[in-house]
Amino acid sequence: MIDLAINGIVLRTKTEKLGEIGDIEALGKTLTEWTGAAIGAPYKTVEYSPVLDMCDKLRAAVDRAKPVTVVLFCDAPLVGGKTVAAAVKHLTDEKLGAYKLPRGFVFKTDFLFDNDRLFLQAHDADKEFDTVTDAESLARVTDALKLRILRYHADNGVVIRDFNNTFIDCDVAIESRAVIEPYNFLKGKTVVKSGAHIMPGNYIENGIIGANARVDSSRLYSCVVGDGTTVGPFAYLRPDTVIGANCRIGDFVELKSCIIGDGSKVSHLTYIGDAELGKDCNVGCGVVFANYDGKNKFRSVVGDRVFIGSNANIVAPVEIADRAFIAAGSTITKAVPSQALAIARARQTIIPDWQGNAYAPPTFVSKRPSTYNLVQYSDGIIDGKASKIKNDDKK
Repeated sequence: MIDLAINGIVLRTKTEKLGEIGDIEALGKTLTEWTGAAIGAPYKTVEYSPVLDMCDKLRAAVDRAKPVTVVLFCDAPLVGGKTVAAAVKHLTDEKLGAYKLPRGFVFKTDFLFDNDRLFLQAHDADKEFDTVTDAESLARVTDALKLRILRYHADNGVVIRDFNNTFIDCDVAIESRAVIEPYNFLKGKTVVKSGAHIMPGNYIENGIIGANARVDSSRLYSCVVGDGTTVGPFAYLRPDTVIGANCRIGDFVELKSCIIGDGSKVSHLTYIGDAELGKDCNVGCGVVFANYDGKNKFRSVVGDRVFIGSNANIVAPVEIADRAFIAAGSTITKAVPSQALAIARARQTIIPDWQGNAYAPPTFVSKRPSTYNLVQYSDGIIDGKASKIKNDDKK
């Protein structure tokens, strides 16, 4: 609960090795934010000096109408709210003017204005008041914060297989009965719903993982994964991607700013960008949605129950209606009507005894081949056409 009767002050410190201590981030918050959260009240930051009188700086930062002022050093982010609340209670119950903490102070606000000089000399401490002074102490403090977060989720029914190799930011929300395997990084405002299984080796930032979904060895950024959907291994979900329920997003699939309808499958080696797919679609291997012409991005719209064969290219902007079938190897540049078959391939031509094979030149040819010319037809098809040259006998 936020106590509006308290002035909160976080003293910013710096070191030669790490610079501004308060700006360093650990598990989703800066050290200043971690320390400020312990105060339990709105806070301001004040630059700390070990040699200057801090009284004038603190007076300028506080509201005298609030009876209590709490001052903490930003380099001690492990201090807990219960410790601060106990110190405030002790100050008021004992009617003290000031109460010292290992890395901070609690004052009656009037005490700041009744004294002409005030030197804040904190002492190094350990455990809850462990101080960040270098990279080693930063790692130690970060580990302690990580353990607190993991214990919180475990106490709420989240199954975490390995505390040593799981990293969860402070603002991540995980429902009970979710399972988090080792070597996962859950960052930002990520939400993991009940029954979801986060397999090993994922990096998920600001993602929403639906109930009973599974994510395996993938990278997810600012996206939504629907209930019962499986992702990965080795998928890459970029921002503004929304995947429906019971979908399959397979290995080496990249999705960017697209919507995938319920029950659709994008199994492997495919890029879909700036597109909308309906329900129960099947996208084959090696499909590319060509959304960029070098200057502008364009969107494609695909209806329900559309089959897109392997190695097809969907050149945006284009619309493919419900139940259409795109033949493998086709490059689609025009709209495809409902229930139509779209084929856009070059006609296959066989040139026997071809002499132009520089990679594997023929060692013996029984007859001199006819001469072939490439012919471009009105529909854009490039074909081979043999001229009528009589073959000589074997030489």
